[in-house]
Amino acid sequence: MAGEFDQITAGLKNAYPKSVIDAMVNEETPFRKKLKKSVPAGSRVSEAIVKFGFNFNPPQNVGNLADGGTLPPAKDRTQDQGTLTPVIFAGAFQIGWTTRKAGNSNNAAFNGGELRRRTEETLSNLAKFVETSYTGTHGTGRRARVESDGSNNFVAALPEAALLLRENFYITVRTTDGGATVRDSLDLRKITAINHATRTVTYDGADQTLVAGDHVHIVNELAQTIVAPNGLRGLVDDSTFASSIHGLSRSTYPKLKANVAGNGGTLRNLTEQILIRASHENRARSGKRVTDFWTGPGQVEKYIEFVAPDRRYMVKSDTDPQSMVTGYTDDKLVHVAPGVYARINLSFDIVPREMFLLNWDTFFHYVAQDMDWMDEGGMLQPTPTSGAYKASFLAYLGSIENIGNDMPLGNTVVRDLKDPVVGDV
Repeated sequence: MAGEFDQITAGLKNAYPKSVIDAMVNEETPFRKKLKKSVPAGSRVSEAIVKFGFNFNPPQNVGNLADGGTLPPAKDRTQDQGTLTPVIFAGAFQIGWTTRKAGNSNNAAFNGGELRRRTEETLSNLAKFVETSYTGTHGTGRRARVESDGSNNFVAALPEAALLLRENFYITVRTTDGGATVRDSLDLRKITAINHATRTVTYDGADQTLVAGDHVHIVNELAQTIVAPNGLRGLVDDSTFASSIHGLSRSTYPKLKANVAGNGGTLRNLTEQILIRASHENRARSGKRVTDFWTGPGQVEKYIEFVAPDRRYMVKSDTDPQSMVTGYTDDKLVHVAPGVYARINLSFDIVPREMFLLNWDTFFHYVAQDMDWMDEGGMLQPTPTSGAYKASFLAYLGSIENIGNDMPLGNTVVRDLKDPVVGDV
């Protein structure tokens, strides 16, 4: 019978097979989608703790010598081993027994019923969480920094602002980036409102005493140990955000540092010359060509700002005037250099004032479990309480994955860019 618990569970599997889940997830995760689609097959891993070698310097057992002279001495290459561990991404929802039974059709709720709506919401939210983790963070899980404290609120510092935060996130504020020490004993607060214009984040409960420079993380319980995946800002970095990568120190091995095209903290407009110079330096220093650009909407606007005046359609005749079409298509923003045809990919979750010039072959994607229902025996489980169950059901969705980079030097980040998203002019 369709109304029985086990039949509804099986029916939900049919309504949301893995192919449907993937389609919903991919809509929210352009960066993750591209990783899954185009990363070489040999760069996909799915089990154990991944260990891979970094070959920093060849032995260079070469030299010139006079007849009868000493032959070159044999030396070892400079190398070490990196590691990558999977991280759990999880989402959950709860639905009451009556709600599940009475709201199971379009007569009581939209789009096929309340159960279906909650499943879609959880998938969408979880997919967005994965994407923002990969594109907006740097490996510690930090989502924002405190600029100033207020009464049950704080102002988020630039350039991250509140871009990576959402209403109803539970957050904790730590004294150090990814550290174990919380700022206030009254920790764990739910975000109730975000004013992106003023960068003000409001939370519930008792007021906390925050300090400028504190670090904001998403948590599920009080004093939770921060577990975070790798993020683009840490993989493509020069120790500004991440002093180590894959368990190895960037100070010990400077070739683990990516290339940085900065401007000493002084903001400037994105220009074609910046892109050309950064592409050339990436090739010269690493031997790797840039294959993909990733950036946020502000730099797309700046790119169009300097490109549009110089790239006009020629008027062929009085009867064939210049096109009056405005805007852009996402596959037409392209940078070309010798051996390079790199499309500018747009992500609304990349932190403003930055653009990443990537060699896609240096990235790899660890997926131990793709996004799916967490409980392999069924999706809905009765909500437990002390010695009994509640008249409601819990469901969990999740994936176990991470991303890595086996040659940071083959990638570049352009920093110190003016960005209209945060009000730069």
